[in-house]
Amino acid sequence: MKRNIVLVGMMGSGKSHIGRKLAHHLNWQFVDTDRRIEQAEDKTIAEFYSSSGEAAFREREINILQQVSRYHEAVISFGGNFPMTIESYRILHKHGFIIALLTEPFRVEERVKRHIGKRPTVDYDNLSVFVRKMLKEWETIYPYCDAVIDTTRGGSGQIVQMITKTLRDKKVNFVKREKRRRNNETENSNSNKRR
Repeated sequence: MKRNIVLVGMMGSGKSHIGRKLAHHLNWQFVDTDRRIEQAEDKTIAEFYSSSGEAAFREREINILQQVSRYHEAVISFGGNFPMTIESYRILHKHGFIIALLTEPFRVEERVKRHIGKRPTVDYDNLSVFVRKMLKEWETIYPYCDAVIDTTRGGSGQIVQMITKTLRDKKVNFVKREKRRRNNETENSNSNKRR
């Protein structure tokens, strides 16, 4: 039994966009680990990485993962600045069904070019070489994931349908999030029992 769906993959693979659409489709919450880091540090990812370095970034990322991995009914987008480490994989896999989003290099380049300067580790001057190098690193991660979905072509709605079909085909069961009752409902229930 899993609690969450975790989307992983290199930058530009569509994790945030597809993640939001998938969460809306499932009526789940959406969590972007990069945005959580930005909120925690009150800096953009690029600013935090530039001022604190990779080690601090990785440490903060692990802290965020430990928090969000315990959620229920969440679609979690795991930042694509670096491939997963063994530690991050273990945290995510404990409660999450991990789906890797795979995208061909030309599409990644198109998407990354739209936000020059946003991603701290990108070599924008040699983008084509950089993207292919990153893709090679991410390819070593895909065999550990529960599913791999190609997001190179097709709209977000089509990709969401591919993901939900994969979940059905693999018969993935998720622990339901318990709905909290309001205090006044609990109080009314207790008073009714006393009568």
